[in-house]
Amino acid sequence: MRIQQFISTVLGYDKIKVKGFDIETESYHSDTIFVASVELYKSEQYKCPVCGAKCGKYGYQRNRLKRWRSLDLGKNRFYIEAEAPRCVRPEHGVKTAKVPWAFPDSDYTYAFDMQVAYSAAMLPTNFVARKYRVKWGTVGNCVKRVQANVPLFKPGNFKNLRKIAIDETSYKKGYKYITTVQNLETGEIVWAHDGLGDEALKLFFEQLTDGERKGIEYVVADGAQWITRQVERCCPNAVRCVDPFHVVGWATEALDNTRKRIATDAKKTICALEKSRKPNA
Repeated sequence: MRIQQFISTVLGYDKIKVKGFDIETESYHSDTIFVASVELYKSEQYKCPVCGAKCGKYGYQRNRLKRWRSLDLGKNRFYIEAEAPRCVRPEHGVKTAKVPWAFPDSDYTYAFDMQVAYSAAMLPTNFVARKYRVKWGTVGNCVKRVQANVPLFKPGNFKNLRKIAIDETSYKKGYKYITTVQNLETGEIVWAHDGLGDEALKLFFEQLTDGERKGIEYVVADGAQWITRQVERCCPNAVRCVDPFHVVGWATEALDNTRKRIATDAKKTICALEKSRKPNA
């Protein structure tokens, strides 16, 4: 495979010219890094990062090189290097020209930002920071960029839904609620909406086609009656299941109540025995 094809495949973009591929040693970390120097086709240069339209050049353009951290190649860090000139558009002002491999104002490629954000949803932040060799705050910035630029609920997320979990949670000191629906086979949150109850959940089922509703086989949730009502109304083929988290919670609560009751009864019995053994005054 030629280096041109390799870098284009890594970036997921082929309208570039690879000018070089170097191996460098960082003096600060004493690490070996890979650097791919690329140049956009002229038709792709000087595009506004806001609207993507062609813009005019702005200011002195020479030696405005920038590096974007991409996913590691093996154990070594990998960077994309290219010119990052400024451009101007009347309605958006002066901006750094758009590059097709990174979000605006990011020092990381799409792939890196997306991978870190995905890992942060599954793992503790400090673990993600160590795994990708970035600062703790960088993990949060990656998540914010993905959240701001990538639609959370894409068209087609409702296809092939067979096993779902429905839950509600509170935020902002418990004053507000949000209802979520998760695809249990992929672990992906496919829908979320402010509020809880029949009206909130009804909005989710109304977005599904008749075929998609009939295709749902299992619905996992707590014992809320409003979830049961909507599932019975909209998903006639689904089996209503209680999630293990609440089952364990209910069982633990029942054991605690039983333990407290037995302990109280035992104390009362002991007190009664002690009183009966005392001689009459």
